[in-house]
Amino acid sequence: KLTAEHLGGEVIPRSVLFVTLEGVDYLLCALGDGYLFSFCIDSATGGLSDKKKISLGTQPMILSKFTSKNSAHVFAASDRPTVIYSNNKKLLLSNVNLKEVTQMAPFNSEGFPESLAIATETQLTIGTIDDIQKLHIRTVPLYEQPRRIAHQESSRVFCVCTLKVVADESGEELEEH
Repeated sequence: KLTAEHLGGEVIPRSVLFVTLEGVDYLLCALGDGYLFSFCIDSATGGLSDKKKISLGTQPMILSKFTSKNSAHVFAASDRPTVIYSNNKKLLLSNVNLKEVTQMAPFNSEGFPESLAIATETQLTIGTIDDIQKLHIRTVPLYEQPRRIAHQESSRVFCVCTLKVVADESGEELEEH
């Protein structure tokens, strides 16, 4: 026995995966309630450190390793499927725009290079993962209800049409665009 780690709670681990991302060894442990534990592994002693617990959904998940653009990644198949990857030696998560993924397997052929075969209860999808390292999200408070959005690629401009409901002196609601 090299090491033991108490996870706490009454939920059973459903999937365990050793993976090396950007030269860092990790142990990932997915529980039956949608939580994921991650640990860094000391390759000399086998000791675990840097324990983190993350919610990735509400259902059991299955962890699978795959390679994309010469980098290792992990696919967490569950009710909210997620790709786990590393950037600057930090674990990052990226949601996948599918629901209820039950299984994933790497799929590489002449017609589908560096692809993934993704199964749900009702279909099989073969596709690729976008360049997830370029995913950037910025929140801009509008203080109004957004109704439409448009993007002009040539000038790199987004336009958002909003709706604001205000009351006049008599208390009647008016819409402002």
